[in-house]
Amino acid sequence: MPGARRSFGPFRWSASPTVNKPGDSVSSSDSPTMRPMGRNSSEHALSNHHRRSPSSPAPPTSLHMIIESPPLVCYGPARTSTGALLSGRLVLTVLEPEVRMARLALCLEARVTIKKPAHHHCADCACQTTALFQMELLTEAHVFKKGAHEFPFSHLLPGHLSASANGPLAAVEYRLAAEAVSSSSSSSSSFSLAGSAPGRAFGPADKRIVVRHEWPLDVKRAILPGRDRTSTRIFPPTPINALVVVPPVVHPLGEFRVHFRLSGVVRRGHEMQTRWRLRKLNWRIEEHSRLVAAACAKHRQPRGLRAGLRKPVGHAHHQDARIVGAADLKRGWKTDFSPRSNEHGDGLIEIDFAATVSDARALCDLDLDAPAAAAADPDTHPVRLSVWHTLVVELVVVEEYCPTRDPQLSTPTGTARILRMTFPLLVTARSGLGIAWDEELPPTYGDVPPSPPHYRLADVESYTGEVLDEDDDDDEAR
Repeated sequence: MPGARRSFGPFRWSASPTVNKPGDSVSSSDSPTMRPMGRNSSEHALSNHHRRSPSSPAPPTSLHMIIESPPLVCYGPARTSTGALLSGRLVLTVLEPEVRMARLALCLEARVTIKKPAHHHCADCACQTTALFQMELLTEAHVFKKGAHEFPFSHLLPGHLSASANGPLAAVEYRLAAEAVSSSSSSSSSFSLAGSAPGRAFGPADKRIVVRHEWPLDVKRAILPGRDRTSTRIFPPTPINALVVVPPVVHPLGEFRVHFRLSGVVRRGHEMQTRWRLRKLNWRIEEHSRLVAAACAKHRQPRGLRAGLRKPVGHAHHQDARIVGAADLKRGWKTDFSPRSNEHGDGLIEIDFAATVSDARALCDLDLDAPAAAAADPDTHPVRLSVWHTLVVELVVVEEYCPTRDPQLSTPTGTARILRMTFPLLVTARSGLGIAWDEELPPTYGDVPPSPPHYRLADVESYTGEVLDEDDDDDEAR
């Protein structure tokens, strides 16, 4: 039924917890905000280095996520999209009789990994992590009993966010990170962490345990299809004209139709006529990527240009192009050289072929521009990543002449030309049967339009003339 909302089953993500040593900077409850946990941050290194030994007991708590919202798809272009709604529940499972939780927080992070940074041995130049939103689920310390405790959350992802991608120059990914800071209420329990002294019992001040998890989020962008795009190409000095019809949007690993109509392929004379015959058609889909990434604050040099250099100092500029689909055709079109081929009588060649983005590594169109975030946060650096696609079609035509009275006796002239055409393609994710989140909501009180104007009673005056007889009116009517 049109407009009906589809139901999606909950997605459950869980992972083995990561436990940090007591006294780490990330486990301190004095910090009021949750810092992004990127690859270049000290928190990530500590969480990988200080893991509990296999023989030590499990931590007192565990975390897992239940995503209740539909897939994160932003419908429409970035400038008009209303974003995607993310909602779910964070489940905190207490494994001990009582656990005192000092902090429980959620953080949505956008991570851009530069595969060819300005400085290859610098982690800050290679990765940029930005916190999109932070949510403190506990306003103060609280004691939880044994069992599962759920914390609902909801956030509207802005429509201008870039889609998740993993390209040859950079990778864009989104992660939902949860951090739980707890301390065991039992004075006899202790946890041995990797790197600590064996057999040592931690005191009350040392039993602060940090459990952190990260769940990946796949953010997509879907452009709704519209009318087909029609283009006209002229190839002087030949009289050939090409009319091309290309679909407005293309999907990865999907097939689409391309229609060609070549006219002006026959030039008629009194005794002889010259015509162009199509021998071969080849097409390819090219994926172009461009990356401009500034260095980190440590390696960033003063603004300006060096002598003899046109590029800014401390920036990484890279471009990449690869073919994500290609094919050659030597048959499959219709040729009509008769005078009745079209209204001008100059011949007609019609081609209709199927093209596809066959490479599984192909990306959707992407436009990531993050200088505003870099200006707001001095620790970040601007990254500009663009991905676009083009359809390149090449037609090989040969010239031949024949008598006007007998067109079947054709003779090649030895002249051949390659007609090359390039068309932009908009590669986007499939929209499916879903719609934007704002279109699924029922109308609110403010959305109700005003009611029709009230009818005003007209002023009616009383009749003060002579009394009319009904019989006289009937006689006049007859």
